[in-house]
This record gives sequence, C-alpha cells and structure tokens, in this order.
Amino acid sequence: MQYSILLDTNSKTREIEEQEKSRFIRSILDCLDINIDFDPEKHQTIEDKIKLRNNLKQFKITIIEDLNGGMQIFVEKDMIGEWKKPKYKLKENTAERDPRKKLYMEMIVELSSAFE
Repeated sequence: MQYSILLDTNSKTREIEEQEKSRFIRSILDCLDINIDFDPEKHQTIEDKIKLRNNLKQFKITIIEDLNGGMQIFVEKDMIGEWKKPKYKLKENTAERDPRKKLYMEMIVELSSAFE
C-alpha cells in the first residue's frame, strides 16, 4: 500500500515519519487484537520505545528498525509488516501567489502488511 502526505517545506519531516511509523505499529497491533498501552499520537521517547518492545516480547513480536529509516515487524520468524523509508518530492503550487507558500513537499509512504 502506498499513500501520500502533503507537507509545508518548513515541516519537521523526521517527527512526521516517526508518527506515521507509530500509527503503522498501532494498526498492526489492532489487527492482532493486542491491547497494550501505546498511543501513536504521542511522541515516543527512547524509553517509550524500549517499553513497547519489552511489552511486545510477551506476544513474540519483534520490531526491527534499519539504519535507512525503514522498519519490519515480525511474529516469531514471520514478517507481518514492513514500513519503508518515505520518499519526498518537492512540488510547486502555481496557483499560490505568495512565493513563500508556492513550494511544498509530498511525502510518499510505502508499507505492507499481512492483513491487507
């Protein structure tokens, strides 16, 4: 599955990526009917991420984040979800008169899930 998010050029893309990852994790947990204390709308600190991973161990779920910004979710050895690092396109709104608002970004998120 692929979807796009339109962003102002001043947006904090790293924070938006992290929030989208959290939403993806929550959607996988909901599909598995796992009810743990995890709010994807809240900024996740390192401690929150460690706590989440420890909670998921009891369900044999492992989340692996790669150095490129992608993420895989496994149950035992089976991958049940993958979130790829987003791609960005710089676009121009020709109808906008304010030159500071003409440019915007399109964040393209690609993900896959065993529940699609």
